[in-house]
Amino acid sequence: MSGRDSMKDRTYLEKDYNRIKKKYNLKKVNSRNRFLNKFIKNESIVGHWNLNGKTNDVRTNKLAVITGFSLSGKLHLGNKLALDIANSFSKKGAKLFISISDSEAILTRNPPKVINTYFNAFTKDLTKSDISLRKAEIYLHSDNKKVQSLLLKILRILKYSDFKRIYGKNIDLPEIFAISNMMADVFYPFDKGYRQAVVILGIDEIKHAESIIFLSKKLRLEEPIFLFTKILNGLKKGKMSKSKEEENILISDKPEVSKRKLIKNSLTRKFKNICDEPAHQIARWCLNISKKKLDKLSKDLSYKEFVNHIGSRLEGYYKNGFK
Repeated sequence: MSGRDSMKDRTYLEKDYNRIKKKYNLKKVNSRNRFLNKFIKNESIVGHWNLNGKTNDVRTNKLAVITGFSLSGKLHLGNKLALDIANSFSKKGAKLFISISDSEAILTRNPPKVINTYFNAFTKDLTKSDISLRKAEIYLHSDNKKVQSLLLKILRILKYSDFKRIYGKNIDLPEIFAISNMMADVFYPFDKGYRQAVVILGIDEIKHAESIIFLSKKLRLEEPIFLFTKILNGLKKGKMSKSKEEENILISDKPEVSKRKLIKNSLTRKFKNICDEPAHQIARWCLNISKKKLDKLSKDLSYKEFVNHIGSRLEGYYKNGFK
């Protein structure tokens, strides 16, 4: 969901997902959740809190699935991982809520016309990602009065010491505001009558999950379900970020551009483990190429040939509408 990098746990950089699972007591997603089988198979989900045994609410249309983004740039393939998982719940009957945080855009004095242009670009990316705009509730923070009211309530309930305990002593007021806004997004569906919520977060946002659980106890609401995804690395360094378009592969890129970006930025190995290379991650999590096949390709081909092959597959993926 939307938020600042500085407020997030950087655990994902360790790349040791088994240790992360143990550290945070993450559970394996059960294969009986068949609509998630694609993500179980390609291993893009690290684990969950509270999922198994609670998905019956999907069939009663009383389950909300929540994700969100900041209005800091165009959506990329890393964002699409969360969208695809959220959309799988939506197709089973859950209501999809997607919040778009325009707080930073407002604070930096972007005019409403610019914000609306960004928002329209977001909705185009969502449509391209097979999100039904008719079935989902997609909103800007500045337009949703109920979320704003919940934000004020949260700021009254939680103390500065509560945020320091979870995020550390260096947390500042803008970060507290952003976190509180994110929590208002999570509890907004409860206010609309939904009995349970699934929150899709990157593993680097696990502190957000801890703060949401803390607040749910304060509000005497049932703890949400959390699904944590792996993090798609950027083409140069760090994770993919909407603010670095040439280092990312955007949902809105043309097929030939997606191929060019991947090949141009990935010909030099950056990680000891090939599984951490963006080309390999994209092949596994977006193109759904099996681990067995990728292992064979990486052995039979030079790294340059491997990247070129995945680049061509990625171009086809875009041409076929992400199918």
